[in-house]
Amino acid sequence: MSSPILHLIPLGLGLMAAVVSDLRRRRIPNAVAGFIFVTGLGVSGYDGGLSAALSGLAASLLLLALLFTPWRGGGIGGGDVKLAAATAAWVGLSHLIWFVLVAALSGGIVAAVLYLFASPAARADVKANLVLAGLHGEMPTPATHKKGHLSVPYAVAISAGAVVALLVA
Repeated sequence: MSSPILHLIPLGLGLMAAVVSDLRRRRIPNAVAGFIFVTGLGVSGYDGGLSAALSGLAASLLLLALLFTPWRGGGIGGGDVKLAAATAAWVGLSHLIWFVLVAALSGGIVAAVLYLFASPAARADVKANLVLAGLHGEMPTPATHKKGHLSVPYAVAISAGAVVALLVA
């Protein structure tokens, strides 16, 4: 589906709100993810008809199913899962792979930058976790939203994935 650029304004506004909230509080409000999801289905349906809206819904459900296990294990935040699934409503099945690959790559870049600017104690924790993962084949359970804990504002990566999937791919 190809949307006129003006039709992407709701997505841009929603993703900007998500990024600001994620950078400030490491939280993405449900209202933001809900807005992105509903407008994604609406714009997809308006621009491409019922089949485009159904493609967006299917992409959202598929991504939600794929991210459920990492969320249950503490590897990704619930707000990140909801934002990614909501954004998939805009992307649809035809561009979902680009969205996922670019978001994953961008998330790694954001994590690397955060690591470089992290405190020595946080970097030591990351190193210890990676060594444990290499030796035992599994990641330790993360202590999310703990003071001093290094967490990745994944809304930045999700936004990058959406831009590439919708404007480049």
